[in-house]
Amino acid sequence: MNFGLIKNISVMILILAMTGCTTEVRNKNAESATEVVGLPANQVCMINDAYMGKDQIPVPVGDKVYYGCCEGCVDKLTNLVETRYAIDPLTGQRVDKANAFIVRNPKGGSVWYFASKENYLEFTNKKTANSI
Repeated sequence: MNFGLIKNISVMILILAMTGCTTEVRNKNAESATEVVGLPANQVCMINDAYMGKDQIPVPVGDKVYYGCCEGCVDKLTNLVETRYAIDPLTGQRVDKANAFIVRNPKGGSVWYFASKENYLEFTNKKTANSI
């Protein structure tokens, strides 16, 4: 019996098994890296339309909660209905900031409000296609 041949075959099987495992791990990592997560609404000043990186002052209005960075923003969110809405960049439709999928605008410090995560994904796919 040729032990050298058996050893070589065993090593090849081991290498193939390890390669398959790392490919699966890489694919799982790639999937999780591409998962889209919106900004936490409670860290966005909904008057300045800015991600603040820390909890803001909650402003309950009816059964919804908006967030402001100071008493002036709290006052506006409480008393001015139009401050509670934004325009979805994909559809041009009015979006309630309390229910929106919120992301950073990549070209500035502001945030964008989308009616849904799906709208955001479609918007980014269109932007990518248009830039090619």
